[in-house]
Amino acid sequence: MKDKIPNLDEFKAWAKSHRDDALAVCMAQAFAQFEKERVAKYITPIFDSYKFQYCGELATKCKKSGPIPTRDDLYLCDDEDYLAKYYAECDRAHRAHGFTGPDGNCPALTAEHNSMLAENGFMETALDMFGLDHIPFKLEHRDQLLKLLLGACLIDERKAAA
Repeated sequence: MKDKIPNLDEFKAWAKSHRDDALAVCMAQAFAQFEKERVAKYITPIFDSYKFQYCGELATKCKKSGPIPTRDDLYLCDDEDYLAKYYAECDRAHRAHGFTGPDGNCPALTAEHNSMLAENGFMETALDMFGLDHIPFKLEHRDQLLKLLLGACLIDERKAAA
């Protein structure tokens, strides 16, 4: 499809008709942030108790050594038995905190995934209006489109008219 620019009336009509979708995206984003913070409170002490060390080929390539400071760097530890023990303990903690999803899943990552699905579904509703075949691949452009669409749908028309 070729890029096109909707006229202002078309864009306003689209925004008005998709306000509820925009609100659903915001709710999904807020829930994902809440879950991330909630899960971190009970998972961080578990992570800290394991004292993971950088190890394996990838850690060597990245020139990392010593203790792994955050859960975000666990991919740089290839001690599969130790990791399996840690993740099993995380699963038990998720269950103890009310998570009912599949074993091996994290409630925070599940919420983040659902938020991304909501964002993508919302942006897909605007593709035809802009003559696009797909959501932008570059994260920067994706974020710009999402921000534009959410802003258009959630603007307070009373303030915008003033």
